[in-house]
Amino acid sequence: MKKMIPALLVLIMALASCGSGKLDEGVVARVNKTDIPQAEFDKEVEAFKKQYELQGQFLTDADLETMKPRLLDSLVVKQLLLEKAEDLKIEADTEGVQSKIESFKQQFPTVEEFASSLETNGFTEESLTQELEWQSVLQSLFDKEVSENVAVSDEEIRKFYDDNQNTYFITPESVNCSHILIMINDDQTESEALVKISGIHEKIKAGMDFGDAAAAYSEGPTKANRGDLGVITRGQTVPVFEEAAFNQEIGIVGEPVLSQFGYHLILVTGKNEEIPTPFDDVKDMIKEQLNQKAYEEGTMTYIEDLRKGAKIVLPEWATVEAEAPVVVPAAQS
Repeated sequence: MKKMIPALLVLIMALASCGSGKLDEGVVARVNKTDIPQAEFDKEVEAFKKQYELQGQFLTDADLETMKPRLLDSLVVKQLLLEKAEDLKIEADTEGVQSKIESFKQQFPTVEEFASSLETNGFTEESLTQELEWQSVLQSLFDKEVSENVAVSDEEIRKFYDDNQNTYFITPESVNCSHILIMINDDQTESEALVKISGIHEKIKAGMDFGDAAAAYSEGPTKANRGDLGVITRGQTVPVFEEAAFNQEIGIVGEPVLSQFGYHLILVTGKNEEIPTPFDDVKDMIKEQLNQKAYEEGTMTYIEDLRKGAKIVLPEWATVEAEAPVVVPAAQS
């Protein structure tokens, strides 16, 4: 079963099972026998800042100090995964990566505009290629080591449906209705609005079509649709309107209803009872969701197992366990 890599998963790990120790100058961490250069870490920090800035968000120095242990951990985890991939002789799909690069280029009128977009997002074509190659290796590694062990049973799927039927797998009670609104505002008092809506009500009682009346007199946004609101469920409208709509008889125009918007005349044209969604209609969706959840949990466990079997040396400032996961905004290409 092929699954997509959870976004930015490799840097959402805690810093447990790592120790502090002596590191050479210019080295920020050591994973087994591989040093992680300070320059590489500084580049990671700058990329992190860049992604926030692209979304109009800016980090204070204090924010960055809080993030740095977990950003360093992203490099530690990346190295662990690269070493495992090398052990398993997993290589990047270079043809697939180049195909993606060409596909990206085709989205821009010129090569210069493509390069400009890359620069805006903190990439060069070379660094984007390297990132895609890394993602290719990571995907292949997780497909081999995690996906093959993920299997959700039919019993689990059915149990999820039964446990959550009333929350997720039900079509709620609804009504089909139309309305005519006479607004209360600075130009029209409540009493003036009531006189106007009552006059419209009398015209409808005398035989005027409700849709015609709505098109002619309504002051609400549904005037152009002859007052038609379509299907509404509980919680979609203000309470007083909801109570009237759900309790009115079909085909009977009720008495004017006052809300904070003004006076309404409501016509209910249909009522629909609450209906459970059949299991067969949603079982594939549930299976996919449960598989994805199991895959993500399996991936986290896999990474932690790699960590436990490795010798990792970190600076003192990075050995405190992270309090919460960090999600970095995904780079746009």
